[in-house]
Amino acid sequence: MLPRSLVGPHQPDHLPLLGRLLAPFGVIYRWRAAMALALEGLTEPPSFPDGYSVIAWDPVWLDCLGEIDRRSYAGTIDAALYSRYFCSAAGSRRLWDEALRGRFGRFDAERTLLLLRDGEPRGHLMASIRSPREGFIGDLAVLPEDRGGTGRALLLECLWRYRRAGFQWVTLAVTLENHRAVHLYESLGFKIRYKFPVMALHRPPHGRRSA
Repeated sequence: MLPRSLVGPHQPDHLPLLGRLLAPFGVIYRWRAAMALALEGLTEPPSFPDGYSVIAWDPVWLDCLGEIDRRSYAGTIDAALYSRYFCSAAGSRRLWDEALRGRFGRFDAERTLLLLRDGEPRGHLMASIRSPREGFIGDLAVLPEDRGGTGRALLLECLWRYRRAGFQWVTLAVTLENHRAVHLYESLGFKIRYKFPVMALHRPPHGRRSA
């Protein structure tokens, strides 16, 4: 069972009205959800497709991870909401640098994972430690051509590592319009703690402004 501190009210979603009002001004408005999983209920083991393996964090691959993020988020609502990070490899590298400095909590090198195929990174999971009992997942990305069970296995591998280390729960945040991610998390037992709105100014490619 989740502790009371991790349970919050579900906020009403005013996106249909407010989103339409803000869109003409180039403002993107969406709802995100904070989710939590009590690790005591974890039962499914990770199962990686043939040809894939996982290793713990290795900074030698840091420059590759930015490109994986850029390609993984291309064309998604998260790339629009967080264009500072996900619209370029350099921006995604900036996110990793911030995570390493503690933006999401103490960076967790033991449970930050790299997905490999033929010895090359094809995806990753960014993990941090919020407290001695709470782990946090700040980013989960798999290249489009490598999807199909790999993201689920990568997430499960991380969750089991947290459980074996004595953590009680894992938290994360997700954009509710990202239905694929929401379905993945809910299928593993994550529950919504609360919802919160996010706004961003739409930035056309190469700095062009809409007429």
